[in-house]
Amino acid sequence: MRYIDLGVQPLPSLEKRKRKRKKIILLAGSAVAAVIVGIFVYAFYWPLSAIVSEILKNPGTVLSYFKERGGKLESTNGRTNFLILGIDKKANVPYTYLGPSGKQVKNGFLSDTIIIASFDLITKKTSLISIPRDTWVSIPGWNDFPETEGKINSVYSLGDTYNYPGGGLKLAEKVITSHLGIPIHYGVRVDFEGFKKSVDTLDGIDVTVEKSFDDFAYPVDGKETGDCLGGGFNCRYEHIHFDEGLQHMDGATALKFARSRTGTNGEGSDFARARRQQKVIQAFLKKAIAVKNLLDPIKIHKLFNNLGNSIETDFDLASLPPLLKLAKNAKLDKFKTLVLEPASGLMYHPSEDTYGGAYVIVPKNGWGEIKLKVREFLTPKVTKKK
Repeated sequence: MRYIDLGVQPLPSLEKRKRKRKKIILLAGSAVAAVIVGIFVYAFYWPLSAIVSEILKNPGTVLSYFKERGGKLESTNGRTNFLILGIDKKANVPYTYLGPSGKQVKNGFLSDTIIIASFDLITKKTSLISIPRDTWVSIPGWNDFPETEGKINSVYSLGDTYNYPGGGLKLAEKVITSHLGIPIHYGVRVDFEGFKKSVDTLDGIDVTVEKSFDDFAYPVDGKETGDCLGGGFNCRYEHIHFDEGLQHMDGATALKFARSRTGTNGEGSDFARARRQQKVIQAFLKKAIAVKNLLDPIKIHKLFNNLGNSIETDFDLASLPPLLKLAKNAKLDKFKTLVLEPASGLMYHPSEDTYGGAYVIVPKNGWGEIKLKVREFLTPKVTKKK
């Protein structure tokens, strides 16, 4: 009789089964670890390159920073103040161009959004101060650039174009400090494209529109000259509309809400625009500082990788950990806000003849009063209960 081998094998011993299970677990664990490491390397290659750059420039400071696991935020009297500048750079206009001499020349862009975000390190509360773009200020001289005066929205452009030490952002910080009497510890400059990308990276923001309005003359990007291939002068503008109430906005919509200057229903002034910009900043901060966004490496990577020249800051490496801690602890449920406009009783619009026909606003009673009011706004007197 012949026996057919059916391929039946004896059961492995208990020890062999354990070794096989351990090997499978080890392989699976290694795969998971590799994926996690891959994600974080992919997401954070930008700060790693920044760290290497900082080490090469100043190894002592950086190595000391890592040894001590972080530094401290700059602050004055328990407050850290951030300057936020929004410049009017269009997508089709470069930051620099090749001049007649063959050298790169900076275009220079006006900063039509000027907001100070002040964080109280004790109470964790946030205050916002808006400075209208037409505010008339003194501008210090440097190198071959003479001391002068002008609208505050020109300060960043002058500093950037004529190479102020530290650039336009540092010059804007210096001018604001001298006029408002408060130090600016850190600054951020962002253009239109950077703003839209930042909002879209966060999957949009939720903004409360105080009242419905229309703007029938919102400028179409790229059509500033009216050259619309036969479309006529009106092709320069589009009609935008916002409904009252809480609205979810993507980057393009939020930019239109913040930029609109000719809206109906009382929304057609730079001062109304400044109040809307504060609302957008509030909504952006709330969304950006949400724990799920702070811990999302893919969003962090997209935010910084996609911005490029669209954003400029003067944060240093050592400020990043305490900045993150400040963001996580900040109370963003309610903001104090101030717009330095004529309606505040602090500023007024003088005769245009005085300033060569230009529309400007200046302090009613000098910058000394402005400094006092700003200080009182940030640190109100505490009244004792009887």
